[in-house]
Amino acid sequence: MTQAATRLRRLFEPGRIGTMQLKNRITMAPMGTQMYAEGFVTEQLKDYYEARARGGVGLITIDHLKISYPVGAGKKNTARIDDDKFIPGLSALLEVVHRHGAKMIAQLGHMGPADIATEGRQPLAASGLIRQADYTHPPSSVVDYSQPRAMTHDEIAQVTGQFVQAALRAQRAGFDAVQIHAANRYLLASFVSPYWNRRSDEYGGDLANRARFTLEVVRAVRQAVGSDYPILCRINGEERDVEGGVTIELAAQFARLLQAAGVDGIDVSSMHPHSPEYGPGFNVAAAEAIKRAVGIPVNVAGRLDPELGEAVLQQGRADFITIGRPMIADPELPNKAAADRLDDVVPCVYCVNCLAVDRECTVNPDWGKERAHALEPALERRKVLVIGGGPGGMEAARVAALRGHEVTLQERERALGGQLRLASLLREEYASLIAFHASQMDKLGVRVVLGREATADSVRALNPDAVVVATGARAVVPDIPGIDRAEVYSAADIRAMMGGQLRADDGDKKIDARRLASYAGLALLKTSFGPQMARRVLKHWTPFGKRVVIVGRGLPGIELAHFLVERGAQVSLVDTREDTPFGERPMPVLREYMRAELERHGTRKLLATRYERIDDRGLHFVDANGQPQVLATDSIIFAADFQPNDTLAPALRALGCELHLVGDCLRPCGILDAIHEGARVGRAL
Repeated sequence: MTQAATRLRRLFEPGRIGTMQLKNRITMAPMGTQMYAEGFVTEQLKDYYEARARGGVGLITIDHLKISYPVGAGKKNTARIDDDKFIPGLSALLEVVHRHGAKMIAQLGHMGPADIATEGRQPLAASGLIRQADYTHPPSSVVDYSQPRAMTHDEIAQVTGQFVQAALRAQRAGFDAVQIHAANRYLLASFVSPYWNRRSDEYGGDLANRARFTLEVVRAVRQAVGSDYPILCRINGEERDVEGGVTIELAAQFARLLQAAGVDGIDVSSMHPHSPEYGPGFNVAAAEAIKRAVGIPVNVAGRLDPELGEAVLQQGRADFITIGRPMIADPELPNKAAADRLDDVVPCVYCVNCLAVDRECTVNPDWGKERAHALEPALERRKVLVIGGGPGGMEAARVAALRGHEVTLQERERALGGQLRLASLLREEYASLIAFHASQMDKLGVRVVLGREATADSVRALNPDAVVVATGARAVVPDIPGIDRAEVYSAADIRAMMGGQLRADDGDKKIDARRLASYAGLALLKTSFGPQMARRVLKHWTPFGKRVVIVGRGLPGIELAHFLVERGAQVSLVDTREDTPFGERPMPVLREYMRAELERHGTRKLLATRYERIDDRGLHFVDANGQPQVLATDSIIFAADFQPNDTLAPALRALGCELHLVGDCLRPCGILDAIHEGARVGRAL
């Protein structure tokens, strides 16, 4: 028995839901893919799910098959099961999933109040209450909520029949079970919720009435599919987005009613199901209460990894562990966990970019491109030099090494990570990404040279076959009076202090007590305790004082502002540019969530036309109306403008090197683009 088999014993035990036997207790959550064509299964979708089935997951729940179209289906390219014509494609998908020993559930649902009003059709709901825009569907989004109307009794009966027909199609297609979707922000959930259901008929009022629609659906489906075919139901363990919604106690009562109606298993989600604000295992308390209330298996989702999942199983708090976005980040997660290779798992950073308009994974460039990006061994082993140890450079080195090249990675600083090291102080999730890449450099035999800046002469001496330049970007600060004051920080200053210097190499900063304190705090990164100790200290203390002005309203400024306001600082954001529109990179969903949090904290956002000076009174600038303004502050942090650090590239071109530029040194971008470009170059070498 392997070490992992002992440590993760419960996770890899077989399990059963109704008559469905599963090889382990890892289930993959249903997540919207937008990989359908007019509702039909595509080759892209088959490749996506086959990669996860091959990766060792025991059970996959397909993403929200719509039982009705166009009402209740949402977007045009959504998943559909409202017609027999979709059965052959679904059967073909199931064939590739079953090939690898995984089982697959058809999640059946109706968008209800989350539907889109088009061509005169109004969304349906328990009551005519419109949901408020949030960070996943903000007012600036192309998909705002529409005003729904309360369903009639005839419509309830019609939709019940649509659930039945969809379940029969799923059974004919070869799905191993069906799941009735009564969670999140969708139709059945709107009936169960005491907040969203304001009806006065037999479908409103107490829980027995509010649950009536879902129970009628379950009973009708059970009668249609027979007693041996497994039926699950996904429910909200809590509604955290409203006061007076579903509570854990109510969810447990609802689960008992579902079991009595013939459900074989409960899948516990919540509303919101995927917020960056929630910590690991955020639905486990609800799952535990539900498990105590029923005698059928309980699945739980919500930022779970194999180790936490194992603990939940061993403590008897759930029967199956549902993993979602980490399965997008690394489809081989179950196999790696089973082989005791958890440090080889590509970590999800929970940026929720997989929910953005472009639906891309920050850390997995292969998501949705599994076949096209399949790695092939290099035809010829080449000597590759990667200059720059940020995420783009490390990904280029990793992929090139996986293909068999001899790779050297050279980084001018004494640690890997680049600008991600600073970002990891603000969001701990980034630290796991640095650790993953650093460990892969060692495991794949990449020669890592730290603390040595590359020059044209040093590159000539190495004589590589190809050079990848990933030297990042440099911060640009305005040349205004007072920019050298001790209370003014640039990104370069902060990175320098993280490296043990009081100021950036090219700076001429004055030094005061606060800067010395800043240095002491950030220099913890140089100790053996590293970022963990610095994050622990920074949870309770920051070196920038109570009043902070951040110049820059892009993602770096927003992340820093969010970090500081959570620690009690009064932050003002100022920029010469408007906010980045929703949907545009980088990380639009995470950025929108943090913006909403900053608004909740009363953070000021100001638009400037120019900055004039910094003095004892603070930052002086001219606003959008041409009026002079001054922001009193303890510290000013410039996080607005970055320019490509591409000074080495012309000299290397003069040497005649095969040259590839990656990430910010090509153009200021973000983690996603840097990693994706690094992977592209690694595949092309």
